[in-house]
Amino acid sequence: MAPKIFNVPSAVQDTFNAFLSDTSLFALPLQSSSSAGELVSLPAVSLPNPPNASFQIALARLDATPLISPKTALYLLLRRDDNALYAITYVPHLASDEEKKLYIENRHELVRTLGEANFVASLICKEPAEITDMRSWEERDMHMSDCESCAPERSGRSEKETTKDFGYHKNKCRLCDRRMKHKIEQRASEALSDFGHDGDCVQLSVDMSSEKLKLNFHDKGVAPSLVAERIPTAYPSFTFYRHSESHVTYFIFCSPDSVPVKERMTHTMAIPGLVNIIAKENGLEIDQKIEIHGADELEFAERDQRIGRFRSMYLRNEFVGTESTWENMDAAQGILDSYQI
Repeated sequence: MAPKIFNVPSAVQDTFNAFLSDTSLFALPLQSSSSAGELVSLPAVSLPNPPNASFQIALARLDATPLISPKTALYLLLRRDDNALYAITYVPHLASDEEKKLYIENRHELVRTLGEANFVASLICKEPAEITDMRSWEERDMHMSDCESCAPERSGRSEKETTKDFGYHKNKCRLCDRRMKHKIEQRASEALSDFGHDGDCVQLSVDMSSEKLKLNFHDKGVAPSLVAERIPTAYPSFTFYRHSESHVTYFIFCSPDSVPVKERMTHTMAIPGLVNIIAKENGLEIDQKIEIHGADELEFAERDQRIGRFRSMYLRNEFVGTESTWENMDAAQGILDSYQI
């Protein structure tokens, strides 16, 4: 039985040409119309402001949309740095076998129809994080640079006229911290995006009723000697502070011993997603991590790894995983799991 072929109508060609010429657009999704058996274009996703925002921030914006579903396949034409276009065939595990087969069988033809010279690579993704997490792209970049078996979409053409097909590459890193990522209110996200000047101080906590990260305050021009008095003693907090003298960016986790166990554990488990994903998606790089149990313990002396030990537990085949964990996190998770409301 001959494979089913997608029809790419002229309307999709026109939309792609418009996407190609408009460098303010980041991603163009294409999906199958079950009734007509042809591809249709969905609204394009714009690049975030400012236009020179990093690729990671653009991926975070894409992740915030409902576009990439864990159950629905699609083609995603994505613009990366230097206007390089990637043709992504997204076939999630929960999509039907028939749907996955249809998209995979037609992905080469789609690239040829839209013009191989317009794309630098064609690839397959099976999980949302393989598209929206920057670490997946970094790992894939290493694989691509060493890939000798990545064949062009069509032989007999010059390198500039062909699109390299990288197929599917499974992440070595399991990206476990994405499953620990809490939702964050808009005000808190904006405060992190605005962070970066000496003396900036942003504090967040987990709202226990919604388990969403909320903004406690965003102050500017805070002297180092005044940070401790801004750390609450009645509930846990996450404080980001850009030292006005050393220019070091600190992440301060304060978990008072007097706070109920569930509240302490909930904040502890929020750390990997906040530090590894949310902070970085908002352009914030942390230089030093500190764990304290009271404001009087706060010190800004640079002591390398002695302040707040974040360790990776995922060491497989000499590959160092990127999921940060708080010291004794396994025990903390056990306590949280055993807590009965």
